[in-house]
Amino acid sequence: MTVMPEIKLAAVGDILMIGPILTHAKLQGQDKYDFNPIFEQVAPCLNQADFVIGNQETPLAGREPLYTKKNARTGFSMFNCPDELASALRDSGFHFLTTANNHCMDRGEAGLTRTLEVLDKHGLEHTGTFAANPGDDNHWIGEVKGIRMGILSYTKSTNGIPLPKNKPWMVNMLNVRNPDKLLQHVRRLKCLVDVVIVCIHAGTECRPYPNPSQRRLVQLLLENGAHIVLGCHPHVIQPMFTLNGKFAIYSMGNFASTRLYNNSNTNCGLILQLTIAKEPNSPIKVSNAGLIPTWVTRLKSANGIRYKILPIRKTMKRPVPEQSGSDRDLMQKVWKKTSARL
Repeated sequence: MTVMPEIKLAAVGDILMIGPILTHAKLQGQDKYDFNPIFEQVAPCLNQADFVIGNQETPLAGREPLYTKKNARTGFSMFNCPDELASALRDSGFHFLTTANNHCMDRGEAGLTRTLEVLDKHGLEHTGTFAANPGDDNHWIGEVKGIRMGILSYTKSTNGIPLPKNKPWMVNMLNVRNPDKLLQHVRRLKCLVDVVIVCIHAGTECRPYPNPSQRRLVQLLLENGAHIVLGCHPHVIQPMFTLNGKFAIYSMGNFASTRLYNNSNTNCGLILQLTIAKEPNSPIKVSNAGLIPTWVTRLKSANGIRYKILPIRKTMKRPVPEQSGSDRDLMQKVWKKTSARL
């Protein structure tokens, strides 16, 4: 009996290591950081998958006395994160990171290039931003368990930070109103691989539902050859759907972040679990195998303050001792409301 190729894929949303998370990940009295404890509760979930994708939203631009700065011209916050994050992501089960997002130019060309060097050093595959002109190869192609995958990563914005005039290829930029460039890329890539995964960084922050341009874009992507569409940027979870053996989610929410805009919905994310199956003489079929809702929390203990990503369902059955009752109640309330719209 012939065994048909099948991949267990996991994907998460924004990995935004900022502010207090960095402060409390720093080892006392040392210029070293340990991010592994943040992921220890969810690492077993990630390690169940054959391939794990996340959105790396904070550059890895090197040591700085101040990792968060403000752009005096635009007013946007500009982020950076210590290199130790890369090894923590690898150790937690990640294989692949998308890098095209609105913060990818926060430390300019040098920061963008160095981020990719750090990811390469730690064996993390990536696409979306480029240190050298990729030409028509501005995507990633790889084979997992006999299935050839192609991944695209595009962003609608770099928060007003311009790309170098002679290097427009450094970031895959998305024109939401006229996405022909991206659609042509999807059509080109689908001729080279078994399954096309499109990761888009677009939408309205903190909005629970996709805006009209998101809806139109996702529909066009599926019509033009995408098998899976993974959305990021809104920082909250937005609805998902399957259609004719394809899958799309408008936003996966935050995987790792502090609370943003004083909005508790930004503490909530999910580990999306998909199955990709390849059968002879049949289209690739993507099915939603399940999801694991997550919650970023700030724990207080005798050893100080720690940030952790908690799997919500498991935590409701087995409470984490350091988590306050009010935070546990809020976690349950937010997930109940979020799941109703998924």
